[in-house]
Amino acid sequence: MTDNSPVPTCDAAPGALKPTRHLRRSLSTFGVLMLTLSCLSPAFSIYGIGADILQHAGSAAAALFMVAMVAAVIWAVVYAELGSAYPYAGGDYIGVAAILGPCAGFVSLAIWAVISGPSVAFEAQVTATYVQDLVPGVSHMAITMAALAATTMIALLAVRSSALVTGMFLAVEMLVVVVLILCGLSQPMRGLDAIVAVPLVLPAGAGAALVPVTLAALASSLINAIYGTVGGNQAIGFGEELQDPHRRMGRVIILACLIGAATIVIPVIMVALTAHDLPALLQSPTPFTAFVARVAGRGLARAVDLGVALALFNALIVQIMWCARLFFSLGRDGVLTQGANRVLGSVHGGSGAPRGATLVVTGYAVLCCLAPTHILLVFLAGGVVYTFSLVCLAVLFGRARGLTALPGYWRSAWFPLAPLLGLLLVVAMAVADLADPDAGRPSLVIMGALAALAAIWYSVHLRRRPGGWAPTME
Repeated sequence: MTDNSPVPTCDAAPGALKPTRHLRRSLSTFGVLMLTLSCLSPAFSIYGIGADILQHAGSAAAALFMVAMVAAVIWAVVYAELGSAYPYAGGDYIGVAAILGPCAGFVSLAIWAVISGPSVAFEAQVTATYVQDLVPGVSHMAITMAALAATTMIALLAVRSSALVTGMFLAVEMLVVVVLILCGLSQPMRGLDAIVAVPLVLPAGAGAALVPVTLAALASSLINAIYGTVGGNQAIGFGEELQDPHRRMGRVIILACLIGAATIVIPVIMVALTAHDLPALLQSPTPFTAFVARVAGRGLARAVDLGVALALFNALIVQIMWCARLFFSLGRDGVLTQGANRVLGSVHGGSGAPRGATLVVTGYAVLCCLAPTHILLVFLAGGVVYTFSLVCLAVLFGRARGLTALPGYWRSAWFPLAPLLGLLLVVAMAVADLADPDAGRPSLVIMGALAALAAIWYSVHLRRRPGGWAPTME
């Protein structure tokens, strides 16, 4: 891959810089790692998904997150091999298109593009909910819009400046994780075998009586734990800004996975094993806050809550940045009209950021914020089933065709174990989604229909254009 660093050129206005169509290769391995961990957001996974799993699976949460960590490693190994071979701003759809064909790549692109707005809107709404708990009386929608405006301003900066800001927020987030672990270490620990053998939960309306967790609750909670723990693939979206990406990308993804999974799983295990009054903990709508308050006092618990709010804000920044690079790639690949492609596919010469794509993503997210959270979840729940299955197939066929794991690229050991296990993981997620009539099942249907429409659009339009269509790889 050649260096795509743009050369500033003079514009009509004094000192202005012409927009370019190449991202600036200015990030180190550490910078991309900080951005990826910020997007993964361990604090969000703990205080959001982890709290929900504690309430529905009780003491089984510890064992469920241990299984989820194994799933996260499988996820990361698969993405590391594909991302090392195809480290482009569009994320995994570039590699899928190069290996499985442009039609499969366009299906992946369509799914990611559609769910990008709901994903940003969902994080903005969750951020607003948490801030509203800290500052009661302020409108939820006002906080949501303010969070989107503030995070967009940071996302418009040069990527190194944005990485510096997110790195500072990430330091606060990791401090929150350390506080949780230290609070757990200060308490006597129950044996892991006890909660694995007979996991207990507090059902609604049961007072303080703990009962065994049902198999259905364990299954749905396990899938949620996997969703909350997997990650690292976000690094691929910053591949065109990473120096020497073919050599470094795989390592970034694996590091992000291991650090992210450990900082999510360890605090959940510590709280589940050391909670002094498990029924009281499970009764709390914010069990991790209640745990810190009981161990270290209300003042530290409130400080931790503030750190979690900053972590959510940080995750929103990087989510916008990641989606903006996806839309930049969409415009550069000429998917839309000429005018729209020009806006999305240009890069501001001064900052090196895809500002047009960033503003479009924010506008899309603002519209999605008008929908309730449940509707957003319907769009988000099933998308990964389709996209990750394509990634696993791309790694399987890519190695066989000599398109991945080339000299100097990252290659997974014990091939083809990881992509085959990844496909089994996809099947488990699909089964869990089918068992969820509220969000999972509708999401599978909607995303399946979207995949079919994308394939039809490619066949009847993109493929028949002069020269056809294929992602840009420069």
